[in-house]
Amino acid sequence: MNFTDRAYLAVHVALGLLICARHEHVSHWPAYLAWDVVAILLIVLLARKQHDGKAWRFAHDWLPAIFFITVFEQISFLSLSLRGGWQNAHVIGFESGLFRMPPMEWMHEHARDWVVEFLSFGYFAFYPLYPVVGGLFWAWRDRPPFRDAFRRLTDTLTIGYVICYATYLLFPTQSPANRVGVQQIGSTHGGIFERAVGDIQNHAGVHGNAFPSAHIMLAFVVLLFAYRYLPKVAPWLLFPILLMCVGAVYDGYHYTTDVVAGAAIGILLGMMGTRTEAISRDLE
Repeated sequence: MNFTDRAYLAVHVALGLLICARHEHVSHWPAYLAWDVVAILLIVLLARKQHDGKAWRFAHDWLPAIFFITVFEQISFLSLSLRGGWQNAHVIGFESGLFRMPPMEWMHEHARDWVVEFLSFGYFAFYPLYPVVGGLFWAWRDRPPFRDAFRRLTDTLTIGYVICYATYLLFPTQSPANRVGVQQIGSTHGGIFERAVGDIQNHAGVHGNAFPSAHIMLAFVVLLFAYRYLPKVAPWLLFPILLMCVGAVYDGYHYTTDVVAGAAIGILLGMMGTRTEAISRDLE
């Protein structure tokens, strides 16, 4: 097993134990517990079979991409299992000391329609970011310059997500949109990217998991790895990622604090992941 295998094995064991201990606070808890058991079995199976062919290797290496989504979703349903209440007041109080007016409200007063569509384009860029960059690293994994790139990227993202998961449980927060009972606080002009992001959020968005932004964390980790391994491509990623940061605030997915915290975690981990040896090697 490599580092990510062991990390997600520990995550699913911990979530299973949490569900058992706090099941009275979790709706549909048997389904979540069953999924944790299935996830554990998948991790063990694919770790053992990864050397039995390219298909098994692909399934093993890309299983974490599924967990990035499923564990994030599961945590959102466990948000209040430990603390019992949202902690937004702390974030709002902190930002009120920094800004005369909430950044989201200021942008809604001043942003033009074409600017909003650019922001939505930036946020939409999140969805293909890891599959495309990670896919290149995986496809080129046998080339000497990229030999450890995919493993380093995935391990680094796993650390980032584990930090986010723990924070969501210990310091549960809602997005500004969730606090008013919607998934998105966008404009009414409805450009193609704004509609696309809105559709994704309305069908797959979560309630909670706001601080820090795991989406922004992932974006900056990928950006740092792109600067390390794809230096000609990386500058083209910087612009949509910056738009993503602003768009996350504009649409009410995150407070500014959430975005800054996610970016800081991503930059720190990205620097560590690209400047040190791989976090772990596969155990033969």
